[in-house]
Amino acid sequence: MKVCINNPNALLLVKLGECSIGVDCVLFHGDDSIVLEMNEERVVIGDIQSHQLLRVNDEDMNVIQHNVILDLSNEGERWEGDVLQNKPFGWGVLYDSENRMVYEGFRIGGVNVCYGTQYYSDIQKVEYEGEWCEGKRWGRGVQHDRKGAVQYDGEWVKDEHAEKRVVLSEENQLLHNQVEVLIVKDNSCNGTEWKVLDFSFMPRLRKLEIGDNCFEKVEKVKLNGLNELERVEIGYRSLRQEDMLDSSFEMKDCEKVKELIIGYESLTYFTDITIKNVPSLEKIDMEGSCFYWSSLELKGCDSNGVSSLDLLKLQSLVFGSEAFGGCEKAVFESLLCSCFLNNRPSGTARDGVWNGCLHV
Repeated sequence: MKVCINNPNALLLVKLGECSIGVDCVLFHGDDSIVLEMNEERVVIGDIQSHQLLRVNDEDMNVIQHNVILDLSNEGERWEGDVLQNKPFGWGVLYDSENRMVYEGFRIGGVNVCYGTQYYSDIQKVEYEGEWCEGKRWGRGVQHDRKGAVQYDGEWVKDEHAEKRVVLSEENQLLHNQVEVLIVKDNSCNGTEWKVLDFSFMPRLRKLEIGDNCFEKVEKVKLNGLNELERVEIGYRSLRQEDMLDSSFEMKDCEKVKELIIGYESLTYFTDITIKNVPSLEKIDMEGSCFYWSSLELKGCDSNGVSSLDLLKLQSLVFGSEAFGGCEKAVFESLLCSCFLNNRPSGTARDGVWNGCLHV
């Protein structure tokens, strides 16, 4: 089974390592009854409908014992179900010391995995039914109160509701791929672990707001294929990697994006910017010294070398003083209007800000 991390059916948590951004845990539920859990230690695949484990790393699934009653403690806790090496290993039912059902579902050792139902043991009613990863509620799940009413029906990450709005800071550098609004606080994410800022694993992202003095070590920014993205705003002096050899900013194939706003002296040393196939784009606003050494390409969608999707909604370009100050060329290309401008687009200066307006 191949799982793409930008698949909306996959719920993953991203964490930072010393040298890279890595995936902490992935929970994927396909269109059928198959659930996949993947983390640093193991890969588990289970079939909810048949109650069978299909894979746990390289374990031989044929040696699993079924319909076993396994005593777990001297107090009377027990497991009834699949067992391997005298431990829970597959689908079954967990009972407490008073013979009350606590959990039914997939379990490996003492950890709930993939999918299962947790009960209020004293009243034998469902507390939670849904997906699990490493013993925590993770993925799609429904929580009930003690009277059976639904308290929450949605996505979970590490036993918490998966918030659609996430604020990234020095204290919190964990992300999940169901985020719709991502806000990066000022002076955050400046470590060497942030080299490539690729948002392709966030297919539901609608708004990206990066504060001042952030991501100073990032060399590449990729905003590609984000079909829900509507607005991007980058603050003052962010993304200022001074290694100019291969630094780039891309925003491509984002059909709903309307605004791109970049603050003063952000992305100054980036050498390449490409904005392509963004048919809803209305406004580009770049303050002073943005992309000083970069050339600019602003294009419709290419099809066999011909622009087939124009930037019909683009209303204005606003460039601050010294934005693209050292560039060699700027290309604005569409089916209705194509122009090549050497050194700098023409326009008028107002209050130290270059203002130009392109209608296509």
